Amino acid sequence: MKIARYWTRAEGEGTDRNRTIRVRARGWSDESLEAARTRAKEIARRTADCIASGLPSRRYPYGDRPLPEPILREFEGALVTRNAYGAVVLNAAQLMFVDIDVQTSRAAGSGIARIVRSLLRGSTPKTDPMIAKVEAIARDHGLAGRLYQTAAGYRLLVTNKIFQPGGVNAEKLLGFFGADPLYVRLCKMQESFRARLSPKPWRCHVRIPPVAFPFETPEEQATFAQWEREYEAASASFATCRFVAAIGSGFDEPQFKPLIEYHDRETKASASLPLA
Repeated sequence: MKIARYWTRAEGEGTDRNRTIRVRARGWSDESLEAARTRAKEIARRTADCIASGLPSRRYPYGDRPLPEPILREFEGALVTRNAYGAVVLNAAQLMFVDIDVQTSRAAGSGIARIVRSLLRGSTPKTDPMIAKVEAIARDHGLAGRLYQTAAGYRLLVTNKIFQPGGVNAEKLLGFFGADPLYVRLCKMQESFRARLSPKPWRCHVRIPPVAFPFETPEEQATFAQWEREYEAASASFATCRFVAAIGSGFDEPQFKPLIEYHDRETKASASLPLA
């Protein structure tokens, strides 16, 4: 998984004939905070030089660098992080998550969109046509999994097979289910499958964090801690997804059991709460 353990910020300078340009940038490392600082200084210096010389600064393509997310918890084959807007995310090296929202479904075809909308209206899971569609794909590919309702559509956990993020088989399967193309690309670049465990802040009527990780001062840390308390209090009344049905056939991979249990507990998948 392409997730860095150490993050920090540093400044760098670039000069032309008349001015000095100062830039502050983030750097990362799996080795040490000092190595992260060295990288941050180099990125800042290169960016400042480009600005000073009038050249466009090089931007990292989507997914080309690790996401700047703090690691909150570790499992065998998985890490729990907090994303840029404050939600907690499970990053798995082999357990495939498939998320499809209404907008993505519309792009994939009106039939899927109609299925998703019917689920969101609260139709009976046992008779909802989406179950038949997902089960048909699972049957065709020898899959077993767990299906969940989300605020915008549904989520599937594939539990009986190991997949490599970005691998040919994984990308084909994500395509069959109509997964968001940006999510498919992110899986490949970050070398992990991702599932959001906690609600989106704005769906709980909470602003996004007012400061960005990594926090460089005690004041920034205190500001984030206050936001986190507000977010946790507001999100306690919401679930991230709701378990709908087990689908397909086959035995679950034993190594996935703790991840599935953690996912269901943290998302409040068995609770009758509004979805966010």
